[in-house]
Amino acid sequence: MMPVERPLLAILACPIDKQGLLYFEDEAILYNPRLRRIYRIADDHLVMLANRAEPAPEEEHERLLKRAAHGDAVGTADLAVGQVVDHAVGQVVNQAVDQIDAG
Repeated sequence: MMPVERPLLAILACPIDKQGLLYFEDEAILYNPRLRRIYRIADDHLVMLANRAEPAPEEEHERLLKRAAHGDAVGTADLAVGQVVDHAVGQVVNQAVDQIDAG
């Protein structure tokens, strides 16, 4: 598997929400922690189609965020990994608050 080149990482964004992703080179995946969608790199080709994104179960989401927080991922679309992770965590907190307010 060939790694994704840095110039391409600088412009890659999720086809659904048009925001940065987390790139895990060793797992050959791009991950959107906001939508919890995994995009695979198959046969040295990025598969960045919305209908081919795989949903990430809660355990996988937490594992990937932990790895990203430990420096095992690169942020795409010129976002720092911390920004991508912070945004995903902020969304989770906002969803929890919305559920409390609705209940």
